[in-house]
Amino acid sequence: MKIVLATFGSLGDVQPMLALSLSLKSAGHDVLLAAPPEKAEWVKQHGCPFYPLGDNVTAYIDGMKDAHSFRSAFQFVRYLRQELMSQFDIFPRIIGKADLVVGASLVFALSSVAESMGIVYRFIAFTPQLLPSGRHPFMAFKHQSLPKWYNRLTWYLIRLVDLFNLTSLINNRRRQLGLKPADDVLSHILGGHLIVASDKAIAEVPQDVELQFTQTGYMHLEQPDQDLPELETFLKAGSPPLYAGFGSMPKRDQARNVAMIVHAARSCCKRLVIGKFWDEPSPFSTSDDVLFIKRYPHLKLFPRMAAVIHHGGAGTTAAGAISGLPQIIVPHILDQYYWGHQVYKSHLGPKPVWRRKLSSKKLAAAIKECMSNNMMQQRAKAVSEMIKKQNSLQMTVRLLESSVNQ
Repeated sequence: MKIVLATFGSLGDVQPMLALSLSLKSAGHDVLLAAPPEKAEWVKQHGCPFYPLGDNVTAYIDGMKDAHSFRSAFQFVRYLRQELMSQFDIFPRIIGKADLVVGASLVFALSSVAESMGIVYRFIAFTPQLLPSGRHPFMAFKHQSLPKWYNRLTWYLIRLVDLFNLTSLINNRRRQLGLKPADDVLSHILGGHLIVASDKAIAEVPQDVELQFTQTGYMHLEQPDQDLPELETFLKAGSPPLYAGFGSMPKRDQARNVAMIVHAARSCCKRLVIGKFWDEPSPFSTSDDVLFIKRYPHLKLFPRMAAVIHHGGAGTTAAGAISGLPQIIVPHILDQYYWGHQVYKSHLGPKPVWRRKLSSKKLAAAIKECMSNNMMQQRAKAVSEMIKKQNSLQMTVRLLESSVNQ
């Protein structure tokens, strides 16, 4: 069976789709992964056929001053509108002769193009917050503990506003393809039977969700061990350190956070491993209690840490959970606020510290809570064992195979 998988976004949007692509390939299918062009070499190194989709997302994000301001949000919406238009032009070339297409993240044109070509379509969501519910707000809204009426209101309001944004753009192109306008563009993008690739032990899909779905669990990419002698030396020099890294967030903002994070860790007498996503040297590069590393797989690193500090991306949250660690979430945008709340509600970490409110004092308090809260540490280990018992990739492969056979 020829299967095309398409995703658009940062590494966290591509990595689980690469894991799924490799599992489908192992099951004997002809697989093609379409993703941002800067991921081409990395995907091909894993032995997966690749097609470049859209603009260089990493370069765009790296050029941002920050990710949490209103100005950055409006600029990103404009960027996505441009990408959406180009997707309508490029997808017919990518998915031709496919038996099944599978979308994820920001591939908003794929469902319409697949419909126009008569190709079976499925969508994979990495967060339950993508599904309308009274249990959580639309992901553009940060507050997660407000009443159900507020959450439902956010979904209603976003549909009103979106009538002049995403809906009109997609329906204009649908008319050009000879398709009827979609009344509910979000439901159309999510497809007839959604796959939710997130772990129930952290965040189960709410019971009031009306869309059809199957929740499979997060799809982790197994990567080979990396030889990093300086990491081994650092780990042997003391007790397990903390990990801190804000992944796909803008480089300049990450670099500005280093002094604050180091000060907070030192006030708690903890050493630090920092995920370095920028090129400039740091004044802490020669410190005995701080180690900077680049592109080291989380599943290999996290089990050796005492706790992890991160931005709350779906993939990093899932990696922390399966590794059995307390997590300190510093949300910057969108569903990161949701994951921060879910980690706190699941007793896997302290209350999230919003990026706009981040300070050394608040971060130090969160670190101390992680280190002193035995119940939190035991809960993290218990959730890890629960997640390890499921095989999310195999379940997802079976669901996709059954899509064409129905």
